[in-house]
Amino acid sequence: MSEKKPLEWSVRSRRNLTAIYDHIAPESHAAALAVLNEIRETGLKLSNFPMLGHIGRRSGTRELVLSRYPYTLVYRVYAARLVIVAVLHQSRKYA
Repeated sequence: MSEKKPLEWSVRSRRNLTAIYDHIAPESHAAALAVLNEIRETGLKLSNFPMLGHIGRRSGTRELVLSRYPYTLVYRVYAARLVIVAVLHQSRKYA
């Protein structure tokens, strides 16, 4: 059984969330909030089940694809915490 780990959002991941909101909100504020809520809820799931995602494309990372929206959470699992390092749209390449 996995051990719950405190969840942290990196500066990059928080910028990603802001960019996602800014992209969606002009069309629908409610839709933008729904996407952000889903991403945050998925982050909380990861804090409870850190190995839920698959091994990432970058060394030392794991990835979890959201089923409802086209985003992937890229994260690192440390002994005492889990850090979301990026939130990527699935059509974009790693930068």
